[in-house]
Amino acid sequence: MNVTFSEEIEYYASESVLDSKKSLILERAIKQVKRNNILSIKNDTNAAKQRSLDIDIEIKEFKQAKIKRAVDSTFIGYPKTREELWNERFLNESTAFDQTPSLIKLVHNITLNDLKDCTPVILYDNLVKDKESFLFQNLLKGFPVTFVHGYIDDNDELKEPKLLRTVKECLHFLIFLTDVKRSAKVLGKQSDSKVVIVARSSQWAVEEFLAGPLSRMFTNLLVIGQSFNEDVDNTLEAPYILYTHKLYTDGLGASQPVVLNSWTHGKFSRYVNLFPPKMTGGYAGHRFVVAASNQPPFVFRRIKTDLDGGNPRVVWDGIELRVLALLAERNNFSIEIVEPQEPNLGPGDAVAKEVTMGRADIAVAGMYLTSERIRDMDMSFAHSQDCAVFITLMSTALPRYRAILGPFHWHVWVTLILTYLFGIFPLAFSDKHTLRHLINNSGEIENMFWYVFGTFTNCFTFLGKNSWSKTTKITTRLLIGWYWIFTIIITSCYTGSIIAFVTLPIFPETVDTIDQLLSGFYRIGTLDRGGWERWFLNSSDPKTNKLFRKIEFVPNVEAGIRNTTKAFFWPYAFLGSQSELEYIVQANFSKTKSKRAVLHISNECFAPFSVVMGFPNNSLYGKKLSNDIRIMFQTGLIDKIADEVRWEMQRSSTGGFLSVGKGSLKITSAEEKGLTLEDTQGMFLLLAAGFLMGATALISEWMGGFSRKCCFKKKITPKSISEEELAGTPDVEALNVLCNGTDSRIDFSTRSTSAGSRDTLDGKLINVAEENILVHGDFNTGQWESRRSSSIDLDKEVKDIFEKDERIRRQRMSTPYLDSAKSESIASKDAFGDRVK
Repeated sequence: MNVTFSEEIEYYASESVLDSKKSLILERAIKQVKRNNILSIKNDTNAAKQRSLDIDIEIKEFKQAKIKRAVDSTFIGYPKTREELWNERFLNESTAFDQTPSLIKLVHNITLNDLKDCTPVILYDNLVKDKESFLFQNLLKGFPVTFVHGYIDDNDELKEPKLLRTVKECLHFLIFLTDVKRSAKVLGKQSDSKVVIVARSSQWAVEEFLAGPLSRMFTNLLVIGQSFNEDVDNTLEAPYILYTHKLYTDGLGASQPVVLNSWTHGKFSRYVNLFPPKMTGGYAGHRFVVAASNQPPFVFRRIKTDLDGGNPRVVWDGIELRVLALLAERNNFSIEIVEPQEPNLGPGDAVAKEVTMGRADIAVAGMYLTSERIRDMDMSFAHSQDCAVFITLMSTALPRYRAILGPFHWHVWVTLILTYLFGIFPLAFSDKHTLRHLINNSGEIENMFWYVFGTFTNCFTFLGKNSWSKTTKITTRLLIGWYWIFTIIITSCYTGSIIAFVTLPIFPETVDTIDQLLSGFYRIGTLDRGGWERWFLNSSDPKTNKLFRKIEFVPNVEAGIRNTTKAFFWPYAFLGSQSELEYIVQANFSKTKSKRAVLHISNECFAPFSVVMGFPNNSLYGKKLSNDIRIMFQTGLIDKIADEVRWEMQRSSTGGFLSVGKGSLKITSAEEKGLTLEDTQGMFLLLAAGFLMGATALISEWMGGFSRKCCFKKKITPKSISEEELAGTPDVEALNVLCNGTDSRIDFSTRSTSAGSRDTLDGKLINVAEENILVHGDFNTGQWESRRSSSIDLDKEVKDIFEKDERIRRQRMSTPYLDSAKSESIASKDAFGDRVK
């Protein structure tokens, strides 16, 4: 049995219900008054006015009147249940229109149409994350493309800063912020990336941001703001307003907010480009600060004065400055040129530091495009190409050694020498049928060499005993004949070739490769600043590392060229910019008269470089100016400007400006083809080598004679000792007595008694006893072919021998001349003992 208990409920109307009823009665009264007024106006105007005033008084009194709470046990209308009331109060659900689906659809539409070319990065702050969590759940759940999302902390910094740095992929940013001004601090400068900001700020805050300096950090900017209107029913969908800005609206670089369109009911109010191109009309006369440094031919810095020498001023010119002038005219801006504060860093590094430090807007100094500069600043399109090259001394004269050996290559000379050397043996064998006379007698080898070499010099007048001209063998004559034909051909080739070689101009030998520098033992030098001191260190090329192992640094290019021209023993090569070296050499070094003092810039490019201009990182104007430079390069304007600068600034070798040549090109004059002393240095060097060899032989002979002074003189042996140590009687067969005319020669040994011989007495004492001297007695005079000699004649001849030896000794040792009396006593007493009576 189920028992149901019921409870009697007494309803007490709340104050809100009473007020609602009171307001309902009031509205009814007002409507009745309006109807009566309309009718009264039609009947009587004055009465209607009075009636209106009375009704107003009644309404005011009705509002102030207190209505007693009524007690009614019946339900009136459709009251909400207790659960519904709790649901409204605790969950705080609003009856306003939900704008979230419309915003999500707008973001998806912008992503698909404008952000799909790069990776979108979705960023949100703490307030948006906490209050609109359902928005992000629905937004990220159905996002149409791959994305990356990150969180912004209270310090306006990303929790993952690496999201802003990319290596390969480009990035677009989608930011949800309560304060739109915080976006500049979060992202920094963004010139290429598209930035979409969903702001929870008011319309006035958005327009203030777009007109301020913070918005100028973004080029492609789109701000989405909701339209807030209190008069509009919040139960209806409110549109989203899309804003952007217009940059450089005046000379100060101001910006101006622009309303693009609105989004409502799932579509745009009109179809426009949400990211229109900026700065198409130029920069409204804005002044850019340009940091420039002297780097010919890209930047020239010159000081000009008046005719009287006063009023000095700096004048800037060059390829890059003329390009900037053309860009300024096209884009409606002006430039102010300043010099870098640290010129000791080098032209490129000095102006680059000015830009990175924020002291300049544009950097021009013929800067090379390098990885370190790309990291620190934005670079323009490469308007020119330059090379790192070597400058060396070039000789237009004939090479010193090739002037003689030039007609034949070295392997031809080696073959000829071997042919004539080994030609000795078949010729000798064909004549003697043996090589014994060559092997046993080394002198015959020398004679046969000259016999064979005589064919090469066309000298057929050898009359030696074994010369080939006296041979009677047919084989030898055949060999000699073929050698003779071969030699005539070789001689004719050499004679004709050397005439053409020394008279016709040849292309000079130049140094263009690393191998030539290494083989020539060149000293290498380069600048100690501007990046040259570090660009080629730790190269992957082993030859480059070997070449720069002992590199020398110089303070400027002029010092490097001076070292090149003044190098004495080891040749010198300077590494620098090809464009700069060509200008400096052409402008400052006139044509030299010496054929061996011509500067040569290597034809091969050691390291190619692109010449660019520098802008601050993510600058708003850098991309626009870079695109304009690309167009100028493609249309040939850069080449035209370079030709004009070369025409007006660079000079010819004669010192004047470059001029137009009239008529046909001039050929080399006949005087320039004539041989000079430098062309014939090889012949004179060959002659000098012969003189050097002769001088060496002379010095050797002179030193050999001079060495005799170092010999110790022997002590004179006393007579008593000499008598005890008497020399034995020499063999008669050992005596070789020759008598030729007036000069008789008596040889007591095998020595030579000639004046040039070293086998003379040399001051030695000869002890001869009286019994050892044979006078007329047993001497066989049959061996003499001349007349017989008496004892007087023999004394005379002995005396002549000693006098002759004394003269030779006096000439060699520069001793005083001994008179005949003294020499007679010495010869008779000391040399041969007692005098012969």
